[in-house]
Amino acid sequence: MNQEPRKRTHAVTDEAIAERRETIVAHAAGIIATKGVDRCTFGAVSEATSFSVGMIQHYFRTRERLVLATVEYRTGASVREWQNIHSASTGTLERLFDLLTFAVEGETSFEQAWGFWIEVYSAAHKDENIRVHVATALLAWRGIFEATLDEAVREGLIRPFHDPEVLATLLLAVVDGLAIQTLNGIYNHSPAKMIETLRRFAAHEFGIDEQDFVSHKSQAATAAR
Repeated sequence: MNQEPRKRTHAVTDEAIAERRETIVAHAAGIIATKGVDRCTFGAVSEATSFSVGMIQHYFRTRERLVLATVEYRTGASVREWQNIHSASTGTLERLFDLLTFAVEGETSFEQAWGFWIEVYSAAHKDENIRVHVATALLAWRGIFEATLDEAVREGLIRPFHDPEVLATLLLAVVDGLAIQTLNGIYNHSPAKMIETLRRFAAHEFGIDEQDFVSHKSQAATAAR
């Protein structure tokens, strides 16, 4: 009696492969944040994930591809997080408050988030492929700020000296500079001090009272309850 040929089945599903890849790049992002891009090797990621070097090579082929996939993963996640904050806030000033706060305190710890970004900024200077991903993320980040600032101006909530595009660029430059100082402990800065400085600077640039802006979020939350 003839039997039908046995169908081949994949030992690992596409979903499992995607989960493995995400696990690998998530751990690679942690290595980049704490040790730098150059030390993000197959061996280091293997030790962090318990996946074999061979498996990691199978998924990413080269260390350069692994690093690029990690940058794409983290920048994409950051943009989604920023977009979620923008969508979740109930008012324009609350949205600005949340976006500024999230620049310091997000879903990832300050040290992990900014350790990664600063290392990737440095690598982008020498690697065009990384630079493209970083530029795309930063343009999206600035776009969210610019749109929110423009809305706040139209609603008469802020009275900035600069137009929204210039102000968004200025705010992000201040965020980056303060983050470098804070991560390296310059001027005894801490994440809490960075948030305080950023809020005060933003209120000044918005042309509004600092205390009103800082307390606006808590007042809105109380009113909502």
